[in-house]
Amino acid sequence: MNPASRTEAVITALPQNVVNQIAAGEVIERPASVVKELVENAIDAGATRIRIDLEEGGIRLVRVIDDGCGMPPADLELVFAAHATSKLFTPEDLDHIASLGFRGEAMASIGSVARCRVVSRPPGDSNLAYAVEDLGGAIGEVVESGAALGTTIEVRDLFYNTPARRRFLKRVSTELSRCLDVIQRLALAHEGIGFVATHDGRRLYDVDREMDLLGRVRRTFGAELAESLVPVEYVENEDGTGLRLTGFVAPPRFSRRDTSRLMWFLNGRFLRDKLLHRVLKEGYRGFLEHTRQPVAFLCLSMDPALVDVNVHPTKSEVRFREGRRLFGTLVKVLRAAVANTDIATPGAQLVDRVLKRENPDQAWLPVSPTRQFGGNITTPEPTAYPWDGEGGAGSIQENPNQEEQSPFAQAFAKAASDPEQASVTPLEQSGNWAASDELRGPYLQVDKTYLVRVIPSGFEVIDQHALHERLTYELLLLDMRAGKMQTQGLLVPEILEFSRSEVKLIGQHVESIRSLGVDLAVFGPTTIAVHGIPARMRRPGVRAIGGIEGIVEDLVHAIEETGKPPTAEDVVEEVLHRMACRSSVMAGDTLSQDEIHSLLSRARELGCDQTCPHSRPTRVRFTVDDLERAFHRK
Repeated sequence: MNPASRTEAVITALPQNVVNQIAAGEVIERPASVVKELVENAIDAGATRIRIDLEEGGIRLVRVIDDGCGMPPADLELVFAAHATSKLFTPEDLDHIASLGFRGEAMASIGSVARCRVVSRPPGDSNLAYAVEDLGGAIGEVVESGAALGTTIEVRDLFYNTPARRRFLKRVSTELSRCLDVIQRLALAHEGIGFVATHDGRRLYDVDREMDLLGRVRRTFGAELAESLVPVEYVENEDGTGLRLTGFVAPPRFSRRDTSRLMWFLNGRFLRDKLLHRVLKEGYRGFLEHTRQPVAFLCLSMDPALVDVNVHPTKSEVRFREGRRLFGTLVKVLRAAVANTDIATPGAQLVDRVLKRENPDQAWLPVSPTRQFGGNITTPEPTAYPWDGEGGAGSIQENPNQEEQSPFAQAFAKAASDPEQASVTPLEQSGNWAASDELRGPYLQVDKTYLVRVIPSGFEVIDQHALHERLTYELLLLDMRAGKMQTQGLLVPEILEFSRSEVKLIGQHVESIRSLGVDLAVFGPTTIAVHGIPARMRRPGVRAIGGIEGIVEDLVHAIEETGKPPTAEDVVEEVLHRMACRSSVMAGDTLSQDEIHSLLSRARELGCDQTCPHSRPTRVRFTVDDLERAFHRK
């Protein structure tokens, strides 16, 4: 048909019910979306107690009961009308939205794809409540009813009139899990409100109104996580105005593959905002491997005029008016909090893994004859072997000609011979082997790789390479930022072979590379002459992996991979990471007691002794309780 000859209208205004169903496609994706919208309405109504009843994962029924302000008949007449809201009145109100809901789309959208009923009783002299129904877009009359103060909303048979949408719903267990996730996030975001959630008549989740955020985290995710959290608190102005950040961050060992426990709440609204996610990732940078997601519960409060929440259909993303300033402030606060967490891997995790692999009957443990057969069985005398000596079977005789005892043996021998030590615990025994955290020795080096030392609550095992790598990296980074990177000249330049393209790339950045402490020059079409290396690097030509050639290869790789000059921050950090790795103490290096003490002390002074530059932990910590569990004393 020729458009020029067409006279009849093709564009037509859609029926309101169709408009609402289209809107429902954006706002109402599944039962969890219904739960979110209804509970947020209850919170906006000033509720202090909210009950959520679900059936068949919310597909058959979502019922939300609150004790909020309720609605009079005049409001109920508009409750299912499109774009009818009590939150906004003028265009200027969009500039400072403080409520969770404001568009007036949710109830109309839900009513168009489900069978809904609202019963509400506002406070007042009348004991009457009022009800209205919306059955798939057919809105009924407001009628009198009976109910307690507050509002009850029932949503039944979601998507009953849109079979295509209903077919895309998942299993009941999956939909229930999504609903419960929404409820938990809203409960964490709103202290002072009690929540109860049931499914098919069985209580699934509840938090008391009096619980604070930490108590709600404990109720939701368990005591182990709650007891390991470190508080975060920042107030921009002394009078309490302006930006405010509160909440908790978890040690890196609680990290996950997903972001299910990375929670940001802005003025009570749960967000999945890209900027805030980057803030938290940056706060954990250097403490957490980049493939893992941190665990945190953070509440951000700020002037609603400084944030635009009207940028996403589900209001899960926002736009900050001063995003750059906000980013820098929050990262600084969060990095300080993460640094205060206990980053060491707890021995309890390793003990639990072992215990889970064991048989319930602990058949691998030695069993005494009495336990094995019952009754009174006489244990035979141990057989004496020629190598036992006079001390009987299995005894170890002191050899006067043996080498001098190790510091550990001396410490334990002293503890055993001192009568005043008889009544104290093993951790309190011995002067050198004392239960203190003052980095005093003696230290034990296992397999020339791991360092063992006593701490007040037990002992810890330290990866000597990981710890020294972190120390070297931090010192190199300090020198770099202060412009004091010292170069150690080589008596004889090191001549290295590279491809023509690599030599050309190096030639373009000779001066920038020199700022990293590496003094080199192009010596030919395929050769580079290295005249000096960073002074802090430890004999790279002899002991470090790859030697001097490896250092230059790392530079070339970092520049090629990022496409940025060596002075770019991410390139600098990557190059210094590799320099530190190559020049640090390696597995297999023997360390003296003084060297170990110096390593531990210097790392502690810099405040960087918890993770290596690659974000792996430098230590595993075992408490006395862990040992008792491992030996089945508990």
